[in-house]
Amino acid sequence: MKTQTLLASLLLPMTSFALQVGAWVGGDGTYPQPTKENVEAFQTLQNHHVDLISLFAVWDTNDWDWTKTYADIAADNGSTLVVTWMPNGYSAQNIVDGADDDYIRTFAQGVKSFGKEIWLRPLHEANGNWYDWGVGKSGAGNTNENVAEAYRHIVGIFKEENVTNVKWVWTTNSSNSGVGTSLTGTYPGDDYVDYISIDGYNWGTAQSWSSWKSFSQVFSAAYKALANIDKPLFIAEFSSSELGGDKAAWITEMFKVLPTDFPRIFALMWFNQSKTDSEGDWALNTSEAAVAAWKAGIAEWTNAISSRADVSVAGRSLSVREGSVVLTLDRKSIIQVQQINSSGRILWESGFSEMNAGVYSIKVPKPHGRALYRLNVK
Repeated sequence: MKTQTLLASLLLPMTSFALQVGAWVGGDGTYPQPTKENVEAFQTLQNHHVDLISLFAVWDTNDWDWTKTYADIAADNGSTLVVTWMPNGYSAQNIVDGADDDYIRTFAQGVKSFGKEIWLRPLHEANGNWYDWGVGKSGAGNTNENVAEAYRHIVGIFKEENVTNVKWVWTTNSSNSGVGTSLTGTYPGDDYVDYISIDGYNWGTAQSWSSWKSFSQVFSAAYKALANIDKPLFIAEFSSSELGGDKAAWITEMFKVLPTDFPRIFALMWFNQSKTDSEGDWALNTSEAAVAAWKAGIAEWTNAISSRADVSVAGRSLSVREGSVVLTLDRKSIIQVQQINSSGRILWESGFSEMNAGVYSIKVPKPHGRALYRLNVK
């Protein structure tokens, strides 16, 4: 019999795992950075630890020595640094052809010497037309194929240097811009990616082309498009304008729909930076109401109990309870349950068993850290 694996929508967070809250913490000045002071200020603002600290590093301009300053700040804070690694000035084919291999290799050697875990997301938002590596950028010669190959080329150099403390993040923008773009076309393959992520913003009425969009309207299409990629998923950049709607209500509604409509999301990274109204003021504290909504939402979301882990597909459902997976079947089925970690490694699995319609409680081992559950059906 052919095995059918119910993938993305049946990847469930174990309730003992605290979901992660991250941010580009912003700060004063034209070019703010995640300094110790800026990290602490944002933590005070949201009354919650920043688990993932965002950093934007530009190739050639920002070397590993520069980056390490912020990696140390993140480590001292008990956080993980997530580096958006931007090859400004390079097309995808430039990268494939080795135009900046020396910089990549030196950076890889620095990351290796650092030793602690760091997340890198190169070539982000390649389904747009605003970056030099973007498929939609007119005249750049970028395609889905050579962007994916450029990503593999970067990872390959790290593998040659035996760097083992990197988690690789592939990122799509929440919508496409430009000829030839697609939400998943630049995906480099499972062997080169640890996590997948989405960037998206509610621009409100800040632009002539924009209108107020809910969190679901911003992210649903990309979330559904990524459903067949069996990797842990998070939101790497997002925010909402205050222009054209109610930002606090937008945040409140987001936390309502996350458990039901976006169950795979394990982390949220707010883009906290004040910009002009014409671009969108993305800072969290544009109003006291917005800050209050965010505080209330993350407190509930990160401490969510097992009721948020209920998922049903085609008459079969899984829910996570303390120490057990509860399986509901509406028909006789041959099933297997797997427990996997966030990198996709199988921690435990049951044998395939034939079960009649009914409700079953299956004991599972207690994982160390985050665990996900997958139901395989013959």
